[in-house]
Amino acid sequence: MDDLSRLGSARLLLRTRQARRRGDAGAVLRELARGGGDAVGLRLRGLRVLLLLEPRLAADLLAGHATDTVKGPGQRRIRGMLGDGLLTSEGPAHERARRLVAPAFSPRRLAAYSSVFTRCALDSSARWADGRQVDMHAEMAALTLRIAGQTLLGTDLSARAPLVRAGLEAALGDFGSAGFDGQGLRAQRLGGSPGEAAGEEDRQTRASGQDTARAAVHALVDELIARRRAAPAPEARDVLSALLAASDGDDGLSDQEIHDHVLTLLLAGHETTANALTWTLYLLAAHPAVQGRLRAEVSALGGEPPSQDTLPSLGYTRAVISEAIRLYPPAWIIGRTLTTEVELAGRPMPAGSVIAVSPLLLHHDPRWFPDPETFDPDRWLDDRKQSVPRHAYLPFGTGPRSCIGEQFAWAEAVTVLAALATSWTFEAAPGFVPVPAYRVTLRPAGPVPLTPRAAAA
Repeated sequence: MDDLSRLGSARLLLRTRQARRRGDAGAVLRELARGGGDAVGLRLRGLRVLLLLEPRLAADLLAGHATDTVKGPGQRRIRGMLGDGLLTSEGPAHERARRLVAPAFSPRRLAAYSSVFTRCALDSSARWADGRQVDMHAEMAALTLRIAGQTLLGTDLSARAPLVRAGLEAALGDFGSAGFDGQGLRAQRLGGSPGEAAGEEDRQTRASGQDTARAAVHALVDELIARRRAAPAPEARDVLSALLAASDGDDGLSDQEIHDHVLTLLLAGHETTANALTWTLYLLAAHPAVQGRLRAEVSALGGEPPSQDTLPSLGYTRAVISEAIRLYPPAWIIGRTLTTEVELAGRPMPAGSVIAVSPLLLHHDPRWFPDPETFDPDRWLDDRKQSVPRHAYLPFGTGPRSCIGEQFAWAEAVTVLAALATSWTFEAAPGFVPVPAYRVTLRPAGPVPLTPRAAAA
């Protein structure tokens, strides 16, 4: 195990200098991990950090020692925006919320959601013009927000999309201010995004705008809850109905708890899938042969839109998404803070230490994924899949705090991609390569201009 704490701050900064100059937090992380073996130990400003680099150690932390940890500094930082929702709550409060929300993600409910996925994808893409460039990141964000509103909250949020996205940006800013990885490693010292050296006046203006965005989203959530209370929907099976039903009785959810869970689902419930679809469509545009194979698979549906029944026949479509989120994992780093002393990677780590696992590093490690920088969906369909160690692929985490919406996200992403590919192919601008922004999720730093082309029948 490499121990960078012995290098001292000066040599550590030297080692990561080029990556920091580019504002590439992912490259900073790779430099820290270089030559680290199974783990890398850091000591920064008195904070003890252990970066785990082996799949078995990732499972040890996230599953084996789940009761010995709480969320890392980044998630705690965004509690100011999200309150004690599913993403930020701890202990019994999190377990109860997860239990209440789980039925909305059951296989039976997924079957009912499938038609919503398809309808929203077809309706959204019907506004595109053949050969007219669009910002695909914005398009996918609006699409997945509409899906989240209809399936999880029982309402259409299309008209409120700009407001919700502004609130999300405020939450992302809170996470980013906790450090380049959100786990306490300071952005100004070890990475960050280009342009973060803005003046004090710019920062104050930006903070004021973020406060306004936060307040508007909180007001929207209160409106959604009040509207449902005033007009109950006894037959509804969405998450909002489940949460409101759980407010009855002495041990029921408080109004604040319902608010926080709805807000978390509203903001986080669409962000990861929006990013996954954006990266996938960019990669398809950059790899015409892969796009052709995907189109052939979708065409075999005979012109019918995808449905829950046809998802099993879309194996290549799913492999394309699997490979896209291997290269660009939405949850690129997962941090935990120890609440008691724990031994990891042969080293005793005291309470208060930050332990991190990076799906970005695991997914790009040639030990588990040969030729890791190549976009190759076939690696999920041939013998190579069998040689990937368990927990080397962690797009949704693992253990009791793994993403509760994993199966929802898979069904949504595969259905939406197949629906779009039924009518469209995609082209990227020559030479365009999106720059990643390392925030709560791994998202494009700016617009992703793609040109939809009407697909031949």
